[in-house]
Amino acid sequence: MGYVKGIKWNEDLIESKIYEVMRLLGIDRMPSTAETELILRDSSLSNKIAKTGGFNKWADRLGIEVKRSETQLGHKFEGKAKELIENLGYTTKQMSCKYPFDILVNDKISIDVKSAKVYLSHGSRVHTVGINKKYATCDIYLIFALDEDENIERTFIIPGCDLKVTSMNFGKDSIYNAYLDRWDLLKKYDDFYNNLASVGGA
Repeated sequence: MGYVKGIKWNEDLIESKIYEVMRLLGIDRMPSTAETELILRDSSLSNKIAKTGGFNKWADRLGIEVKRSETQLGHKFEGKAKELIENLGYTTKQMSCKYPFDILVNDKISIDVKSAKVYLSHGSRVHTVGINKKYATCDIYLIFALDEDENIERTFIIPGCDLKVTSMNFGKDSIYNAYLDRWDLLKKYDDFYNNLASVGGA
C-alpha cells in the first residue's frame, strides 16, 4: 500500500487517507504517526500532515479527537521497568524529561522504555511503537508489547545500536524475537562499563 513517487498531494487526499487509516484501524480518533506509517507502510502521509500544520491541527479541522495522552501510560511502564530491573539487583534512577532516555542503571547504563500497543492490520495482530530516531541516544531499548487490556504480553531488550528504525512494527513472528527477555544484556553492558573504568584507572 506504499505510495508511488511523484504522487500529487493535496488537502483532499490528506483528508481521505486519514479517514482510510482510521477505518483500517477501527478507530474514531486521529491516528498517530506510527499508526499511519504502520497501515500505509509509508511515511508520505505523516510527512504531509506534519508539513501542513501537524496532527492536532488536522484533528481540529476534521472535528475528531486526538489520541489520549501517552504520558500516563509511559510513566506506568517506566515504573514497571524500574521495578523489574531493581529486582535483578541493579540500582536505577528515573530521569527527568530533559534527558533522551528514561532510566539510568548502576549510574552508567542508559535505558529508553517504550510500550507497544496492539492493533489489527490487514487481518493480522501487530504491535507498533514510535522509536522516533534512527540513531539511538541510549544503550538499551526496553520495549513492552502490550495486550488489548494494556498488560505486558512480551518484553524486548534491544541494544540501541541494533535498532535503527524510527517506527518499530512487529507481529507474532518477528526478527525482534531474538531480543525477547534478554535481561542478560544488562550484565554485559555493566561489565563493559566496569572494564572501561578499570582501564581508565590503570
